[in-house]
Formats: sequence, C-alpha cells, structure tokens
Amino acid sequence: MHIPLLPEFGPWSVAHFHTVGARDRFLMVVAAQELTEVEATPMPHENRAALVRWRPGQFLGLNDVAHANGGRIIVRAMRRRE
Repeated sequence: MHIPLLPEFGPWSVAHFHTVGARDRFLMVVAAQELTEVEATPMPHENRAALVRWRPGQFLGLNDVAHANGGRIIVRAMRRRE
C-alpha cells in the first residue's frame, strides 16, 4: 500500500490581533482543534501577533479562525517563475 506524503507547509506568515487576549484565544482554538495541517505559535517580541503556517488548501479555515478572533493574516504574495 502506498501512502502519499503530505505536502509541505508554506512559509511562516504573521497574524495580527487587536489585543493580547484575542491572540491568545486564537492560539487556544488552533491548539484545541489539534490540526496537523496548520501551525500557530506566539510571535517573539510581539505580544499581539502570532506566527502561522499551513499546508496547501488549509488557509481559508485558518483565516476564518483568525478573523473570528479579531485578527488578520498577512500573506506575502509571491509569483512563480516558469
């Protein structure tokens, strides 16, 4: 039986929140869901931000969780060279 490898995580992005409490609620929700397709951790030296990353196809769900907690994820747009 062949088990396909999961795609790699994308690069870390920053999620900004209005308050420390909002950021902490976001981190608790992500941790409670025990998602293996997303990662979130407090951003060092910035108590109202979190570092987030996700596997392809998981951004919208993570963004919904951030938005529900008063946050927004900043994504750097990159263009592929062909």
